[in-house]
Amino acid sequence: MTFLSRALVCSTIFCIDAIAEQSNLKKDLPIPGQVFLVENRTAFVIPAKNVPMPGPKPWVWYAPTLPNLPSRDELWMFERFLDAGISIAGIDVGESYGSPEGNRLYSALYAELTGTRGYSTKPVLLGRSRGGLMTLSWASEHPQQVGAFAGIYPVSNLASYPGISKAASAFQLTPEQLESRIKDFNPIDRLTALAPAGVPLFAIHGDDDKVVPLDANSGLLKSRYSTLGGSMELIVPHGQGHNMWPGFFQSQELVAFVKAHAGLGLVIDSPCDYQVIQRRSKSEGLLKISGLLVGPNVKNIQFEYRLLKNDADGKWNTLSVSIEEGRYHAEVIAPTGGWFRLEVRIKSEEKIVGAASVAHVGVGEVFVVAGQSNSANFGEQRQKTISQQVSSFDGKYWRLANDPQPGAEGEGGSFMPPLGDALAERFGVPVGFVACGAGGTSVREWLPQGVTFPNPPTIERYVRKSNGDLWESRGELFDNLCSRMKSLGLNGFRAVLWHQGESDAHQKDATRTLSGTLYRDYLAQIIKDSHREIAWNAPWFVAQVSYHAPDDSSSIDIRNAQALLWRESIALEGPDTDALTGAFRDEAGKGVHFSATGLREHANRWFEKIAPWLDSQIKR
Repeated sequence: MTFLSRALVCSTIFCIDAIAEQSNLKKDLPIPGQVFLVENRTAFVIPAKNVPMPGPKPWVWYAPTLPNLPSRDELWMFERFLDAGISIAGIDVGESYGSPEGNRLYSALYAELTGTRGYSTKPVLLGRSRGGLMTLSWASEHPQQVGAFAGIYPVSNLASYPGISKAASAFQLTPEQLESRIKDFNPIDRLTALAPAGVPLFAIHGDDDKVVPLDANSGLLKSRYSTLGGSMELIVPHGQGHNMWPGFFQSQELVAFVKAHAGLGLVIDSPCDYQVIQRRSKSEGLLKISGLLVGPNVKNIQFEYRLLKNDADGKWNTLSVSIEEGRYHAEVIAPTGGWFRLEVRIKSEEKIVGAASVAHVGVGEVFVVAGQSNSANFGEQRQKTISQQVSSFDGKYWRLANDPQPGAEGEGGSFMPPLGDALAERFGVPVGFVACGAGGTSVREWLPQGVTFPNPPTIERYVRKSNGDLWESRGELFDNLCSRMKSLGLNGFRAVLWHQGESDAHQKDATRTLSGTLYRDYLAQIIKDSHREIAWNAPWFVAQVSYHAPDDSSSIDIRNAQALLWRESIALEGPDTDALTGAFRDEAGKGVHFSATGLREHANRWFEKIAPWLDSQIKR
């Protein structure tokens, strides 16, 4: 930029930090950032600390930036953008609804960030609700200056929201004038420049949205954009409206989309943030790295990686990769411990042309947890990981293991966070859980599809009538369990923790009570068939559990069946949780689920069984 052009920009853009300080300019942001003025409008940028490569800095352009936005609802995804080296910026243009004046102010912010502050000329635009009107309107006028668009129930149709009458004043028109010129301003009608420019779109939008209806906005946007040859990914959470459901603001798909199009050059798909890799010895594990090449089409590229702990500098190592159809794959030996920061970069003729990172990767111990409600999220009080060294996997993504555990039923507490904390402290490695529990289920419901039995369980969710007097398992729970185990890979976890039995013992309808003999046979079959499905003999711990109430605290028949599996070396000995009575149970000792104290004691009893066995395993 020449001295003269810079002077002209500064004559209209009041962005100097000193001016902001003189005006005592303040804005509450979910993460501390820089607040400044652009054309006397409040703007902000939250800079990423670890920019992965030299050159223009990647950024996300957030809208609407109103006095209360962005809020803490955006914190989760903002943290992930920043961890990847992507900054976040925005400007308060009021209720502009994508009007020409709003677009003019947007262009002023764009000039400030790209011309003065060194940010990329192709940001990813992120519109929440009516922020979709603002960002898509500007994008339609500047298609070559947009990397991509992502939206959270974004408005794309001015006629749908806020409606022509309410929006007219922002366009300095009467409602009649705006209606006659709607195609000049409405983003849904201005897509013809975006599609040829190859700007990809993304939206997550509920199908029960009454404020910004899906069909008139993101649904119509996808239809029209596809007709024009454009690419749009649309995720539709069933039953969700225009609300603060965490799934909108903690969308892994949205974060992955932003990373792919922010100009980083490559994307790491695996490992995920907070993933725990099962170690294969006391000191190391096999870390599989894969992802997409999304940078410039360059030849003779070299891959490098490093694992950092506590943000310390580390040596870059050559990464041997295989590349097929734009995807790369590699394997490296990684030390146990964590959390590590994984950084991968690509170089061409000694110039860095792409870089990506994963903020939290661990090599430690992974356990699959299955059974009924006390293996899931039905405890009286939600638990949190104190050590921050415990994470959970829902079959697709990892996160810190704060209750409720993803992938298991229920919205309450579980024993997994305190168990993970105890194991992490004892063994000095991160711990991962894969929770699959389903409330109220019988062992019969966990059988593979088509396995028959004479009498159904009390709850018949996962069974169905078969031929004659027989019943059969639908196989859904077994299939889900095996799918989750297989997703971890061969020898990808240490053991299964099985906690189930209440729904097979002492049922009010005696015909639905399961005999100990059949319990042993059915669980043995589940274990054996799961080994066949996942192609390795994963160890199973089986707890002794049959408790219903203070006056029905155990079933000798079911307990003997569980113990028989230990004696026959089909399973390892789990804890006796029937002994957890009184204050350890919810509803002041009258319930079947665990109180807060009970959840922690439940975890302690699992620890007492797992820790000695694990000692013997890692010495091998």
